[in-house]
Amino acid sequence: MKHLDYSQQSTWHEAGETPLQSPINIESKQLVDEGTDHLNMVFTGKTQYEDRVVGEQFLVSGTLQVDGQTWQLERIHFHEGAEHLIDGYRHDAETHFVYLNGDKVLVVAAFADVSTTATTHTIIQDIYHTSIAATRLIELLPQDHSYYRYTGSLTTPPLGQDVTWLVLKQPIVISSAELALLHEKYPNNYRDVQHIAARDVKVVADR
Repeated sequence: MKHLDYSQQSTWHEAGETPLQSPINIESKQLVDEGTDHLNMVFTGKTQYEDRVVGEQFLVSGTLQVDGQTWQLERIHFHEGAEHLIDGYRHDAETHFVYLNGDKVLVVAAFADVSTTATTHTIIQDIYHTSIAATRLIELLPQDHSYYRYTGSLTTPPLGQDVTWLVLKQPIVISSAELALLHEKYPNNYRDVQHIAARDVKVVADR
């Protein structure tokens, strides 16, 4: 299947004319402290591959408890080159866990960086090559679930609005082979950062 052309992203208008777009550059000096929380993420079943115009997706079940609400995990996917920047720095990759609650959307974003010590890390390779137990998806998450939170949009057309973003602060480490696989599958599939406008970005520490 032919995938979305990121070199043409300046033509992605649709809902993109509205100001609260994603991704953004998160500036550590502009954060609003929101205290502590713990993201209770549960994964069930097995992953199921599905190719879409926006890239290869992995359908999977699970739940997330946050704000006293239960969100249902729909799918995960990867970006080679992180979409969100931290003080202008781009991590090597970013995984998106897409959750739904009725017509509301929430995305947990997890950064990843290549490390020479991660030669045995194979979760990304395994996901692409076979259906895996969803419980293994915890390998894509850092132990510390501290996160940044803001309201934005989807990062691919139709660029849907009112998306809650929880961007985990700590990256995981992946192998160079895994990053090479992401590059092979869909190189540089990240949207340019968008204007933050008047939005607050909150920081929440794990507890």
